[in-house]
Amino acid sequence: MTRALLALLLLSTLFLLSWLALPIRRVEVAGSQSLPPEAIARLAGLYAGGPWLYAPLSAARRVAAHPRIAEVRLSRPGLGVVRIEVRERRPYVFWQGPLGFPGARPNGVVLDAGGHPLLATRAPRTIQGPDSELEKALALARRYPDARKITFGPAGYSLDFGKRRAWLARADLEAGNPPRGHVYAWGVSEGP
Repeated sequence: MTRALLALLLLSTLFLLSWLALPIRRVEVAGSQSLPPEAIARLAGLYAGGPWLYAPLSAARRVAAHPRIAEVRLSRPGLGVVRIEVRERRPYVFWQGPLGFPGARPNGVVLDAGGHPLLATRAPRTIQGPDSELEKALALARRYPDARKITFGPAGYSLDFGKRRAWLARADLEAGNPPRGHVYAWGVSEGP
């Protein structure tokens, strides 16, 4: 019993000494685009004077829980320095139609490339179709990043590239064929 108590007292003393002898002098944040670095450091719970040696791994989990953050990496590049590297989610598509996502507006929601909803108002492209096709629509948007609007239904996919439109049948999507031709009310023309 006395050995366990003595060991606990020794460990407590070492922890306290390491906290006082090796404090965090600086918290660096890299990769932040829309969130201020101070907010990310506060979210992590890291501050100057905190324990450098025992900077908690839970700090990275707290930052990763933020809806704008896609990835987090916590490192100690130097004595007294803690570095938080983040990759933020970016608006990728505007999914039109009522969805059950948090933050969804009545007419749609902004998603990142992985399909996570964001509290944003604009995205570089629009997708319109049934929500059961979300994964295929995102894959199509990644395959053709210059398409500004992708509309689809049971017959296939219509891609609007600004000055030209293309149509892609479901079978073409599965085979990976590029979109060809132009879509008209009377049918599809052959294109380059």
